[in-house]
Amino acid sequence: MRKLIINAALAFLMVSAVCGQAHIDARGLGLCNAYTVTSRGVSAIGYNPANLGYTEDLTFSANLLDFRIKAYNNFMSLALFNQYFTGDRNGAPFDLETKKPGTNQTHKQFLLSEIPEEGFAVGLGISVPLPLLNLSFGNYAFTSGVEYYMKNSLPRGLFEFAMDGNKIGKSLDLALAQDILMVTNFAFSFAIPFEKYNVGVTIKYLAGIGFAGVDSSGGSLNTRASGLESDGFYRYTRAIGGSGLGVDLGFNTRKKDNWQFGVAITNVIGFINWGNSDNFIAKNISLIEGLVPIRDLLQISVDSAAFSASTLYTMDMQDVNVSGAFANSDSLFKFKERPVAMPDSLRLNYPAIFRMGASYQYNNDFILMGDLSAGLDDYYFADRSWRLALAAEWIRFKMVPIRSGLAFGGRHGREASLGAGVHLIWFDADLALKLLGGMSFATAEGIEFGISFQFKR
Repeated sequence: MRKLIINAALAFLMVSAVCGQAHIDARGLGLCNAYTVTSRGVSAIGYNPANLGYTEDLTFSANLLDFRIKAYNNFMSLALFNQYFTGDRNGAPFDLETKKPGTNQTHKQFLLSEIPEEGFAVGLGISVPLPLLNLSFGNYAFTSGVEYYMKNSLPRGLFEFAMDGNKIGKSLDLALAQDILMVTNFAFSFAIPFEKYNVGVTIKYLAGIGFAGVDSSGGSLNTRASGLESDGFYRYTRAIGGSGLGVDLGFNTRKKDNWQFGVAITNVIGFINWGNSDNFIAKNISLIEGLVPIRDLLQISVDSAAFSASTLYTMDMQDVNVSGAFANSDSLFKFKERPVAMPDSLRLNYPAIFRMGASYQYNNDFILMGDLSAGLDDYYFADRSWRLALAAEWIRFKMVPIRSGLAFGGRHGREASLGAGVHLIWFDADLALKLLGGMSFATAEGIEFGISFQFKR
């Protein structure tokens, strides 16, 4: 149990530390991901491979540098932090027992109501295409990259216990979640152009580096007249080395009266088989662990041929009270851990995402874009709730495009983005920032930043 607590603490100390979601360059990030129709060249991969068919717009492209990082939580904003955790005007701690103006709710009750039922979650995502290994030629493309995803959540019950105390007869849920995933992908994409439309396909080899997560948890903390009781449990599963396949499909129309439409499904087929010996990581484990002790970090035995492990942690408390604490302090809490049998290979499905979009270009002044998307699964980087993104790009001065977008729905509820670039004849440089969970720096609960340099022709 102590190891699980240490792992969770380290994850939170890494600062809100998502992979797998299609990599998006800085231009697409500045458009708030309204990119199903307007992405071109190597930037279309992961969103809509059919856009490779627009060879009249771009015949060759190569990423020189492309980097995206995303950090978020589902509760705390700068405005909320400044209001409650920096003291009052005199520097004294804020009194949470006072009532909010115009309501019968105390500030403490308000804070607890802001924490979602699934608990306080933080997440981090990093996506880095490999330099010089992301190219498009005509209607073909080869891409590759490394993606890292991490999301951790603490049960809401812990915050209720800390702020509201342990009321007799109340049960506090102790379920928590943790997901860590690191994958390298290599993809080949092509588009088939027709007179009025294009179709495109991406085929990806997914080389899993490692994953870890709490795939089952539960139990509760109860306060009885006789004392505290708890039956919390957490199953922590991890593996290194995986291999799998992903397939993306895309369709779009040719421009008609300056309008374009498109639809795409990312990972219509997607899976990774983890923990077997038939993959690059397992075959080169000695070389890799000379640099990073990956099995030690994930608590996988180095003395066996296994590349996966699962452990069940339990915490039992029975009638814990003050008198019992003084009488026998060594046995108040019972923490146990035991290994759980694992199959030789563990298969994880890669989440699928559906997108459809439209764009309209007004002369050579600006482009308006809209995207509607939703995950077909509800884990890792996919979310089944619908997300609507609207964006505009001002292109009157082609050397210095300016773009902005808004989004509603999806995992973060509200998003706002802003980006700009310097576009020369053979070279594009773009920069973008997106706010997550709010429309301003004060109300946002996370940020996403991207920068990209691209050679084009």
